[in-house]
Amino acid sequence: MRTLDMRLGVSSASLPSLSPESLIDELARLGYQGVEWRVADTRQLNPAAPWHARDNNRCTVAPDEASVQRIRHLCDAAGLTIFALSPYLAVGDVQQALRLIDLAALAGQARLRLWAPDPERESYTLACARMRRFLDLIVPRAQANGVQLVLEVHQRTICASPSLAMRIAEHYPPQQLGILYDMGNLAIEGRENVKLSLELMGAHLAHVQVKNVAYRAQGPGLGWAWEWCPPDEGVLPLRQMLSTLRDSGFDDWVSIEDFCTSACGDLDKLARNRTLIRDYLGLDNPGVTFPPAKRTAHDHCTH
Repeated sequence: MRTLDMRLGVSSASLPSLSPESLIDELARLGYQGVEWRVADTRQLNPAAPWHARDNNRCTVAPDEASVQRIRHLCDAAGLTIFALSPYLAVGDVQQALRLIDLAALAGQARLRLWAPDPERESYTLACARMRRFLDLIVPRAQANGVQLVLEVHQRTICASPSLAMRIAEHYPPQQLGILYDMGNLAIEGRENVKLSLELMGAHLAHVQVKNVAYRAQGPGLGWAWEWCPPDEGVLPLRQMLSTLRDSGFDDWVSIEDFCTSACGDLDKLARNRTLIRDYLGLDNPGVTFPPAKRTAHDHCTH
């Protein structure tokens, strides 16, 4: 038996109103252990406009050495780990990928998040081949820098589910290419049984993101539209899903990425979600032990 060793962090992308400095201070005060930083150009930020997760996000690190060195220094001083960088990297942009890999190494060998192509823009066969060619060109640089690339399970990509992500990841050793298991995105597209997904991903499972989604009817024959909501109010049974994750022996990062803007402000979200997710994971139960992780279906199969 071994002791549970999950670590709790946040995705800065979901906290657009906070400055990086404010987020670091609050994470340290609340007892979080790490952060994955949104990485994007910060020159167009507009303090006069409403802060927005995608279009005007203050909680962002610029993709240059000085900015990454500074944010690592601040995180180190606060006792926080940068466990991932999350850029918006176009598949095929090799030069930018190499620069970002170097920045991930500078951040303390943080993981580097990747998105796969959109299947609406090309056939699956072409998209898959293009992703593989891209990875083949950048994996050697990542390996040389000790940086793990991670494919995010994300809607509107050819990796919309864990099983689809494994269609790409299975061609590379886990230390080179892992899977970012975003539970919240599964409510939009690609939801699969959690236990099955964990067994299928096996050692390729890197870290987990947590958020939730609600649906509202649009009208007769128009289906339902989704929107972000607090983690405990959506369609996903996150307590059950995270319990399954815990019981599997998972011992890596769980990152809260709550994009909901209607329930409370970013500072309040940080405190509320920490209490909620720690409860779901059983992290406040001292002395709890779990069996060693089992061999997975992927360990026994050839592809």
